[in-house]
Amino acid sequence: MEEKNKRGFTIKREIDFGDLLTPLSILIALGAVLLTWQSDRDARQKQYADGIRHSCSAVSAKLDRWSTLADRYFDDIQPTLIATSKETSQSHDYKRARRILFLGLIEEESTASQRIVDEQLETSYLELYGYVPSLRPPFDKIKQDISAVERTSHDRLIEALQDKMKVQRLLSSSDSSKMGNVLRTIVSDERKRLKQDIRNTTDPLVGKILQLINLPDNDLADPKKRAARMAVFNPQTNRQ
Repeated sequence: MEEKNKRGFTIKREIDFGDLLTPLSILIALGAVLLTWQSDRDARQKQYADGIRHSCSAVSAKLDRWSTLADRYFDDIQPTLIATSKETSQSHDYKRARRILFLGLIEEESTASQRIVDEQLETSYLELYGYVPSLRPPFDKIKQDISAVERTSHDRLIEALQDKMKVQRLLSSSDSSKMGNVLRTIVSDERKRLKQDIRNTTDPLVGKILQLINLPDNDLADPKKRAARMAVFNPQTNRQ
């Protein structure tokens, strides 16, 4: 619809549908682009966050694996306990029995150490270091602490076993089961103690790793928020 004003100009009061369609199409296309960009961004963020979670889970699993490997030592020394008990029941000679015990325990301790090396436990930490570089010092401290509690446990065990072998009642018995049962009880108690000591050493770190895993994707993908979350982890808390 058109009308003329007093000067003869024509005023068009209607807007053609085609005139609206072009900018509307542009807005729709722009909205689609923005939605696609946001979707791609969210997908990349989730993929990145899941990569961090995978690295965290691998480290937690390796810490559990270390505990399992340390525990196998107590199974490995069972033949040595049998041989020691047999020797005391036959010879009643403390020195000969102690030699069998000592050599057997040292050999199995070496086997346990090599088992840790063969497992290549440290490789699991390398990927997570890339995401949270500040974790390397406390991780190194954790590894040192686990090794320390293992050594302490083994030293404590051999001392306890040797002390019990000096008990004349057991040493003079011709029944190997008497000495064997006592030695196995000592080993069982030390086994439980080492397992708890390792848990006390690793639990603070595992707890912080789980906090990382449970962060929302956007927080986990933010290096500052990752670092802030792990900054509160203090290896001093692991000292017993």
